[in-house]
Amino acid sequence: MSIAPGTKLGQYEVQDFIGQGAMGFVYRAYHSQLERTGAVKILQAIAPDPDTTARFRHEAQAIAQLRHPNILNVYDFGEYQGTPYMIVEYVPGGSLSGRLSKGQLDSPATLKYLRGIAAGLDYAHSHGIVHRDVKPANVLLESDDTPVIADFGLAKLMQGSSLKSMTGVTTGTPAYMAPEQVTGSQVGPAADRYSLATMAYEMLTGVIPFDGEGLMEILYAQVHREPPPPSTRNSSLGPHVDEVILRGLAKNPALRWESCTAFVDALAAAVDGKKPLKQAAAKTGVMDPAFASTVPLAEVAVDPIHPMSSPPPPKRKMRKRLFALIGGALIVLLLILGGVVYLVTHQKSTVTLSESTVKAGDTVVVTASHVPVNQVGEIQLLSDLHTFPFQADANGDVSEPILVPRDIGSGDHVVRVCWVSQCYGSATLHVIALVPSPSPTASPSPTASPTARPTPTPTQAPRSLALSSNHIVVKTGSMTVKGFNFTPGKVATITFIQGSTTNKTVATPSVGSDGTFLQQFGVPSTAVVGPAAIRVCDVNGCASASFQVTAS
Repeated sequence: MSIAPGTKLGQYEVQDFIGQGAMGFVYRAYHSQLERTGAVKILQAIAPDPDTTARFRHEAQAIAQLRHPNILNVYDFGEYQGTPYMIVEYVPGGSLSGRLSKGQLDSPATLKYLRGIAAGLDYAHSHGIVHRDVKPANVLLESDDTPVIADFGLAKLMQGSSLKSMTGVTTGTPAYMAPEQVTGSQVGPAADRYSLATMAYEMLTGVIPFDGEGLMEILYAQVHREPPPPSTRNSSLGPHVDEVILRGLAKNPALRWESCTAFVDALAAAVDGKKPLKQAAAKTGVMDPAFASTVPLAEVAVDPIHPMSSPPPPKRKMRKRLFALIGGALIVLLLILGGVVYLVTHQKSTVTLSESTVKAGDTVVVTASHVPVNQVGEIQLLSDLHTFPFQADANGDVSEPILVPRDIGSGDHVVRVCWVSQCYGSATLHVIALVPSPSPTASPSPTASPTARPTPTPTQAPRSLALSSNHIVVKTGSMTVKGFNFTPGKVATITFIQGSTTNKTVATPSVGSDGTFLQQFGVPSTAVVGPAAIRVCDVNGCASASFQVTAS
């Protein structure tokens, strides 16, 4: 399927490419009569068979009825060359995930975001709609920082193409999935509340509850293990905050908070040092209803009490339900067995530093082990976020020198290794502030002729790069890089790195006698919109710089 600028989708005309997500491609589009800009989601992850297409229309109609300031508006939906698409409100302010990547939030900002998200989720739940994939990447930010929840119901649309998806296992993001989603049980509003509690944990501590673990281990942990209390990750949080968040992460859906707003209200009180209210005793009917689809509850057929109006279900539906239950049981068994094997054989990523105490302006080598083979990621230096790209070797090891900024400030700073939007393992670096060196006193010249001595070799300053821009346009863009302190007279290799799909040499400049070079390079054809980096190496070492690949 080909989408290009000028393509008409209903009354909207596609303008340009924005990015790519798990569901497919996203484009900016414009409605000339309404003078309104929208974002087109081409849902290529949804199978284009008649049953799925009919279900897409059914779900999209329900999602389009939602009207709330914290929920992304759906303007239109349809099909293009057999592939479903949605046209939604265009929010240009980035996502909460991008905001979190810049550093940990303080408590007031965290509570502000959580209140908006909670209000949107409670509104959707009151209309019988469950999101199923609540996470920072699905929360967009308006220009005034108002959180807007995107992709309502799209996880549900992913179901139906296989036994695994039919039981619900694949709908959601593992780090934020509720236990009942992992096991393929009935999924209701409580699953979204679990995801919201996971986000709150991450926003207050800087890490997800089950941090530094692989996919299978995370799925196993969501069902069988209790997360560490948040206060063990952030000592400024008290026991009341632990109590509120851990209740939100209860394995049993009935033991979680009764609404998202109730959770955030309790969390706000706990942050202020107030003890949360005890959970009320369970009452008949307080369990979440079975949310089998995102259709509003008023439209869901309910068996009335009158026996004459309750015909037996067709055999075909009974067989499908039986297959789903059997499939769910098999997948749960495989998860348990696989999780046990994984826990026995898998080793967590570890991060070590060549020096635990350095001065600002020094170079320290960050070493990490048990990283996925050839994985591309970034080393993060906090408190103010500084990033350094890396690529693991064929053994899953990382050894990357980083330059400690001169203005970073003295004290303890966290160094962590991250890839695929999550961080795995960390170490603490103690930085000593620079102290100006006193000017040396000139020594009197000796009367005797000095004996000739060899000139000492100066210590080479760390290699560094300067870029002509902090972004490069996908497909057609170019950028100029200047390198400093490289080996004079040698050839440097510039490698463009992005994810696991792009690792391409784009130029091989010669280094001048002063240790510098100036080189222009173009973006590789395989690059996509998103973060990227270049790595420049000569015979004696490397330097890296990161930037963004943009649509325009």
